[in-house]
Amino acid sequence: MSQYPRRYISGSVEGFSGPINVHDASLFAGKNDSTTLHMFGGTTSGFNESFRYFEVAPTTQYAVWSYDMRDDTWLAVDTSGALDTIPSWGASTEVPDLGLAFFVGGQIDSGTADTTQNLGDETIGVGGMVVINTTTNNVKNLTVDESVRSNRQGAGMVYVANFGESGVLVLLGGETQADGLLAMDDITTFDVNSTDLSDSPSPNTNFWYSQKASGDIPSSRTDFCLVAAPAQDNSSTNIYLYGGTSESTIFDDIYVLSLPSFTWVKVFTGQDACWSVTCHFLARRQMITVGGGGKSSNISHDCNWEQKSLAVLDLSTISWGSVFDANAGQYDVPDDVVAAIGGDPTGGATKTQPEAGWTDSSLSRLFSIKTATTSSVPGTTSTAVSNPYDVSSDTDHGISGGAVAGIVIGAVAFVAIACGGIFFYSRSRRSAKDTEVRDELEKDGLPSYSSDSSQGTAELV
Repeated sequence: MSQYPRRYISGSVEGFSGPINVHDASLFAGKNDSTTLHMFGGTTSGFNESFRYFEVAPTTQYAVWSYDMRDDTWLAVDTSGALDTIPSWGASTEVPDLGLAFFVGGQIDSGTADTTQNLGDETIGVGGMVVINTTTNNVKNLTVDESVRSNRQGAGMVYVANFGESGVLVLLGGETQADGLLAMDDITTFDVNSTDLSDSPSPNTNFWYSQKASGDIPSSRTDFCLVAAPAQDNSSTNIYLYGGTSESTIFDDIYVLSLPSFTWVKVFTGQDACWSVTCHFLARRQMITVGGGGKSSNISHDCNWEQKSLAVLDLSTISWGSVFDANAGQYDVPDDVVAAIGGDPTGGATKTQPEAGWTDSSLSRLFSIKTATTSSVPGTTSTAVSNPYDVSSDTDHGISGGAVAGIVIGAVAFVAIACGGIFFYSRSRRSAKDTEVRDELEKDGLPSYSSDSSQGTAELV
């Protein structure tokens, strides 16, 4: 792939020769056998406008762009019937078995599209949860209860496969323009099996739950990254949080949120602060970090001490390196986490509920349902799960460690190039955030949603 994205026209899209360079977008890989990547959202706010490839999106009509790795072609997805804008800086994750991608919250700003350039330095927080079917490219926007505070920016979300019938999404951190930074002991969980993408969702669907965590609570922050790794016996799943920033601090630390006990454990403190970094789980026990900013709020100050803006963390020993080990052994629960939740490195956690009890008995029941996972790729299941989304489940997970590494590293390269310089181009959005108060403009959600995402025109409401 060349230094900058190749430009292709997939169909006739007025004003577009391909996706523009953006930052704070989300990239989804789709189902495990997919050869298509999906880019959602993003903004050009904070970019150097004299940059040769700088463009502002001429419309909010195309929030999703799909890239076919076999044909080296782009497809613009008309989302105007489902969304009235293109958010950025939200929390995202995906469920590979079901071919579903999720994006919560985010904001719009002067770099969203030509219709928003008059916002200047102002940003508008948006709420709700966007769900993308990565097989059909259908897009839906689901209304989310106010208690979830989905109108948050810079939050993190990760898919945990081995609890519930179809897994859960775990949302945490970030900030809202009304409340500021959110407490990291307030954990929000979504039951994937409850997803209803119909035009009139049933009352007993799209369930969110809130639960208080205990332990060594991280400082409130944005711009961190998350990965999840299940114990070998599925008695717990450990969510790793790395880096991030607050108004005055950039962090170089790693915390583990262990489920189902909702216990925070600090496992690492370093000297190389990192924010706006991305984390990628590689089987069986490694995490690759890509890009990000360092001790300065200027993104051009790289946070990685390794070459090529990549670093590799062994999730069991909590040791950093620069080489991916395709033959790494099974995932072991780190010693500090074992000390907090009981059991041993292979599992057997004895602390299996929150310290102060469950805030909702339904959440307790959800975490009592355990689904066996493979030891190779967290986020996939070894047995078929019930599927309410009309997407065929993919149960073939015989992918080798080396193949997984190739796919992920290829995707990482795509992020760095096609998602527009979040890692390699200088930008100033966050430094401006630290020195001035933004107007508290809020929206409860993206109000328009439909099962047909190919109708209507886009306008900022």
